[in-house]
Amino acid sequence: MKEIPGTEEMMSISGVGMVTVAGFLFEVVDLSNYKHPRQIQKLAGLNLKENSSGKHKGETKI
Repeated sequence: MKEIPGTEEMMSISGVGMVTVAGFLFEVVDLSNYKHPRQIQKLAGLNLKENSSGKHKGETKI
């Protein structure tokens, strides 16, 4: 999997291993098909909320 761009970076995340990365890549196929990370979040079925007001950008939570 090392020859696939971005896999080493994904596996550097704590708790993310080869099986998780392989499953992710199987689902999204080609990351260049997505213009914004939120499109991948929607594909995963995540509804992330950002707690922001005015100039303050808060945390993003599930």
